[in-house]
Amino acid sequence: MVTNDQFRTAMSKFATGVTVITTIDGNDDPHEMTANSFTSVCLEPPTILVCAAHSTNSFGYLDQNKKFGVNILGSDQQELGAYFAKRPEQQDGSAVYSYTYGTTGLPILEGSILFMGCKVVGEHIYGDHTIFVAEVEELTVPSDEDPLMFFNSRWYDPSSS
Repeated sequence: MVTNDQFRTAMSKFATGVTVITTIDGNDDPHEMTANSFTSVCLEPPTILVCAAHSTNSFGYLDQNKKFGVNILGSDQQELGAYFAKRPEQQDGSAVYSYTYGTTGLPILEGSILFMGCKVVGEHIYGDHTIFVAEVEELTVPSDEDPLMFFNSRWYDPSSS
Protein backbone atom coordinates (compact mmCIF):
# COMPACT_ATOMS: atom_id res chain seq x y z
CA MET A 1 0.00 0.00 0.00
CA VAL A 2 1.30 3.45 -0.90
CA THR A 3 1.31 5.91 2.01
CA ASN A 4 0.20 9.55 1.77
CA ASP A 5 3.80 10.70 2.27
CA GLN A 6 5.11 8.39 -0.45
CA PHE A 7 2.46 9.58 -2.89
CA ARG A 8 3.06 13.26 -2.05
CA THR A 9 6.81 12.79 -2.64
CA ALA A 10 6.17 10.97 -5.92
CA MET A 11 3.83 13.70 -7.18
CA SER A 12 6.40 16.38 -6.30
CA LYS A 13 8.50 15.00 -9.16
CA PHE A 14 5.94 16.26 -11.67
CA ALA A 15 6.67 19.87 -12.63
CA THR A 16 3.53 21.97 -12.83
CA GLY A 17 2.40 25.54 -13.24
CA VAL A 18 0.78 27.34 -10.33
CA THR A 19 -2.77 28.65 -10.40
CA VAL A 20 -4.89 30.64 -8.00
CA ILE A 21 -8.54 29.68 -8.26
CA THR A 22 -10.87 32.59 -7.55
CA THR A 23 -14.59 32.60 -6.88
CA ILE A 24 -17.11 34.75 -5.04
CA ASP A 25 -19.51 34.29 -2.16
CA GLY A 26 -23.14 35.43 -1.88
CA ASN A 27 -21.98 39.00 -1.19
CA ASP A 28 -19.68 38.97 -4.26
CA ASP A 29 -16.61 38.94 -1.98
CA PRO A 30 -13.63 37.12 -3.52
CA HIS A 31 -12.26 33.83 -2.21
CA GLU A 32 -9.15 32.15 -3.50
CA MET A 33 -6.94 29.09 -3.21
CA THR A 34 -3.70 27.96 -4.80
CA ALA A 35 -4.10 24.84 -6.94
CA ASN A 36 -1.80 22.85 -9.17
CA SER A 37 -4.42 20.18 -9.92
CA PHE A 38 -5.51 21.91 -13.12
CA THR A 39 -5.51 20.66 -16.71
CA SER A 40 -7.18 21.11 -20.06
CA VAL A 41 -9.82 18.53 -20.97
CA CYS A 42 -10.82 19.34 -24.55
CA LEU A 43 -10.88 22.10 -27.16
CA GLU A 44 -14.48 21.75 -28.31
CA PRO A 45 -15.95 23.13 -26.22
CA PRO A 46 -12.97 24.71 -24.38
CA THR A 47 -12.99 22.76 -21.12
CA ILE A 48 -10.68 22.44 -18.12
CA LEU A 49 -10.75 20.66 -14.79
CA VAL A 50 -9.71 21.67 -11.30
CA CYS A 51 -9.54 19.48 -8.20
CA ALA A 52 -10.47 21.05 -4.86
CA ALA A 53 -10.02 19.49 -1.44
CA HIS A 54 -13.17 19.48 0.65
CA SER A 55 -11.15 20.87 3.56
CA THR A 56 -10.35 24.16 1.78
CA ASN A 57 -12.25 27.31 2.64
CA SER A 58 -12.96 27.99 -1.05
CA PHE A 59 -14.48 24.56 -1.74
CA GLY A 60 -17.92 25.51 -0.42
CA TYR A 61 -18.05 28.63 -2.59
CA LEU A 62 -16.95 26.69 -5.68
CA ASP A 63 -19.54 24.01 -4.99
CA GLN A 64 -22.30 26.56 -4.39
CA ASN A 65 -21.56 29.05 -7.20
CA LYS A 66 -20.60 26.58 -9.94
CA LYS A 67 -18.24 29.15 -11.41
CA PHE A 68 -14.62 30.07 -10.83
CA GLY A 69 -11.61 31.79 -12.33
CA VAL A 70 -8.25 30.22 -13.06
CA ASN A 71 -5.38 32.69 -12.65
CA ILE A 72 -2.05 31.34 -13.90
CA LEU A 73 0.72 32.95 -11.86
CA GLY A 74 3.80 34.60 -13.32
CA SER A 75 7.33 33.76 -12.22
CA ASP A 76 7.40 36.82 -9.93
CA GLN A 77 4.28 35.77 -7.96
CA GLN A 78 5.73 33.12 -5.66
CA GLU A 79 4.59 35.08 -2.60
CA LEU A 80 0.97 34.96 -3.77
CA GLY A 81 1.17 31.26 -4.60
CA ALA A 82 2.38 30.56 -1.07
CA TYR A 83 -0.09 32.99 0.53
CA PHE A 84 -3.20 31.52 -1.10
CA ALA A 85 -2.02 27.98 -0.34
CA LYS A 86 -2.67 28.77 3.34
CA ARG A 87 -6.04 28.55 5.03
CA PRO A 88 -7.59 32.02 5.59
CA GLU A 89 -6.97 31.89 9.35
CA GLN A 90 -3.25 31.29 8.63
CA GLN A 91 -2.92 34.21 6.21
CA ASP A 92 -1.28 37.11 7.98
CA GLY A 93 -2.44 39.83 5.59
CA SER A 94 1.10 40.56 4.40
CA ALA A 95 0.54 39.73 0.73
CA VAL A 96 -0.14 42.67 -1.56
CA TYR A 97 -2.65 41.93 -4.32
CA SER A 98 -5.68 43.38 -6.06
CA TYR A 99 -8.42 42.28 -8.42
CA THR A 100 -10.28 43.45 -11.45
CA TYR A 101 -13.48 41.73 -12.50
CA GLY A 102 -14.08 40.05 -15.82
CA THR A 103 -17.20 39.75 -17.95
CA THR A 104 -18.14 36.61 -15.99
CA GLY A 105 -18.13 38.64 -12.75
CA LEU A 106 -15.22 36.63 -11.39
CA PRO A 107 -12.15 38.14 -9.71
CA ILE A 108 -9.05 38.39 -11.90
CA LEU A 109 -5.85 38.49 -9.85
CA GLU A 110 -3.75 41.45 -10.99
CA GLY A 111 -0.41 40.32 -12.37
CA SER A 112 -1.52 36.85 -13.42
CA ILE A 113 -0.27 35.89 -16.86
CA LEU A 114 -3.56 34.29 -17.91
CA PHE A 115 -7.14 34.23 -16.64
CA MET A 116 -9.97 31.85 -17.54
CA GLY A 117 -13.51 32.49 -16.34
CA CYS A 118 -15.23 29.11 -16.08
CA LYS A 119 -18.70 27.62 -15.57
CA VAL A 120 -18.94 24.19 -13.92
CA VAL A 121 -20.61 21.64 -16.22
CA GLY A 122 -19.78 18.49 -14.29
CA GLU A 123 -18.31 17.31 -11.02
CA HIS A 124 -17.15 14.09 -9.50
CA ILE A 125 -16.44 13.44 -5.83
CA TYR A 126 -13.47 11.18 -5.25
CA GLY A 127 -11.95 10.69 -1.81
CA ASP A 128 -11.48 14.04 -0.10
CA HIS A 129 -11.65 16.09 -3.33
CA THR A 130 -14.18 17.15 -5.92
CA ILE A 131 -13.12 17.24 -9.56
CA PHE A 132 -14.81 20.22 -11.19
CA VAL A 133 -15.12 20.06 -14.99
CA ALA A 134 -15.78 23.52 -16.39
CA GLU A 135 -16.25 25.26 -19.73
CA VAL A 136 -14.12 28.34 -20.33
CA GLU A 137 -16.41 31.33 -20.95
CA GLU A 138 -13.82 34.10 -20.70
CA LEU A 139 -10.15 34.20 -21.58
CA THR A 140 -7.73 37.04 -20.82
CA VAL A 141 -3.99 36.96 -21.51
CA PRO A 142 -2.64 40.16 -19.93
CA SER A 143 1.04 39.19 -19.92
CA ASP A 144 3.60 37.19 -21.85
CA GLU A 145 5.85 36.71 -18.81
CA ASP A 146 7.19 33.32 -17.81
CA PRO A 147 4.99 31.18 -15.54
CA LEU A 148 5.69 30.28 -11.94
CA MET A 149 6.47 26.57 -11.68
CA PHE A 150 6.40 24.10 -8.79
CA PHE A 151 8.74 21.11 -8.78
CA ASN A 152 10.15 18.88 -6.05
CA SER A 153 8.15 20.86 -3.46
CA ARG A 154 9.90 24.10 -4.48
CA TRP A 155 9.00 27.20 -6.48
CA TYR A 156 10.80 27.47 -9.79
CA ASP A 157 11.30 30.33 -12.24
CA PRO A 158 11.98 28.78 -15.68
CA SER A 159 13.72 31.93 -16.92
CA SER A 160 16.39 31.65 -14.21
CA SER A 161 17.78 28.32 -15.41
